[in-house]
Order: sequence, then C-alpha cells, then structure tokens
Amino acid sequence: MTNLKGKVALITGSGRGLGRAIAERYAQLGADIVVNYAGSEKAALDTVKRIEEIGARALAIKADVSKQSEIDRLFDMALEHFGHLDIVVANAGLELVGRSAIAFDEDDFDRLFAVNTKGAILTMQRAARDIGDGGRIIYVGSSTTAFPMPGHALYGSSKMAPRFFVEVLAKEIGVRGVTVNSILPTATEGAGVSTNGAREEVKNFISSSNPMGRMGNLDDTANAAEYLAGDLASYISGQHLLISGGAPA
Repeated sequence: MTNLKGKVALITGSGRGLGRAIAERYAQLGADIVVNYAGSEKAALDTVKRIEEIGARALAIKADVSKQSEIDRLFDMALEHFGHLDIVVANAGLELVGRSAIAFDEDDFDRLFAVNTKGAILTMQRAARDIGDGGRIIYVGSSTTAFPMPGHALYGSSKMAPRFFVEVLAKEIGVRGVTVNSILPTATEGAGVSTNGAREEVKNFISSSNPMGRMGNLDDTANAAEYLAGDLASYISGQHLLISGGAPA
C-alpha cells in the first residue's frame, strides 16, 4: 500500500465527488489534507469530519479557483497551517455536456473556461512554486480530451489546455524530482453531472459501448490518484492516465 505519512495534500474541489474520494483516500494512506471548496461549506466540513475520523488532520478553505487572488490565499493559508505541501491535485471543475458546438453561449464559455482552464492552470502554476522537491502535481481532466464526442465541444475544449500545460510543466520542473501528470476519467457515477446518479441514457450508452459494461466509479479515479502520488510513480511524468475501462472515452 502507498505510504503518504508525513505528507500534506491540497485538493481543489474536494467537498464532494472525485475530489472528496481522492482526499479520503490520501487520508487513509496517512496524508494530512487541505479541503478546498467554492460552494457548500457543509459538504466540505463533512469531508473534514470524515478525514479526521480516519485519523488524519484536515483543513477546509473556501476559495474560488477562477480568481488568482483566491488561489494565492488558498495556498498561503495551507502553508501557514501545515508548513509544507507535497501533493497538489487540481480537481475543481464544471461540467456542461449534451450541448452542441453551435448551441453554447458566451456565458457558458466564460463560466467553464474560468474554472476548468484558468483555474486548473493557475492552481498548477502556484503548486509548482510551492511544492517541495519530489512532490506530485496531478490534474483531473476528462476522457473527452482523448476522444471528442458530440455534445462535449465546450467542456472538452476547456479541459484540453490544462492537459497540454501538464506536459510542459513536467519538463520545466522535473529537475526537482516533481512529477506532473493528469488523470482522465470517463463518465463517473457519483461525480459531476452524475453526482446524484447517472441519467438512464448515459447508463444505456455505457453498457453498450464500454468493454466492461459499466460507468467509472469514485474508487477508479482514487486508485489512479493513489498511484500517481506514491513512490511507484516517481519516474512517471508528463503523462495522461485514461480511466475508461478499455473504452476510448
């Protein structure tokens, strides 16, 4: 099992969904956790409570990653509280699916790109400045960047730029032993637009197109995040781990 004792992990958007699953997994492996949220304080505090029940320390910090000043405050507070950062997961994001390339509007564009693109890139940039040597930076992207699908034009586009950023950042800070990778999950039950359960049409599509006949689950992504945070992945950098059960997306 991966050992993260003595490590501090900051996960954006970790009050629920994939972020919470990753936060709880890292806590189970011994890490202390910075729980970032932008919306529900209750969900974030529930995550903190669960992490503390596991036996790790946790701190909830509200910050909107679409704003540089709030990213800076998030990292400053995390460092003031824990003293160092070893793992940063840029997970916060918004989903907009089922909207054709000619149907979205400017407000949709601004909203998605502010969080999914600007927020993810600025989070990784600040992480690169503050993370300790030998640290881990992980971006949670989307399988739609590997396999374009109708109805995902804007969402997939907003996730593509941070994927490219991962590859460049890995080359620029690799000399410090810091790895930079991304996880590309497929449609995942319990996360994003499927937080409260997948729509029937999504389940039908997955069952007919996925070799394993099921959607992704929260543990699938947490497993990948565990691997990339641990010693076994110390020579893996600039890579994109597709979590799709053998399907292209």
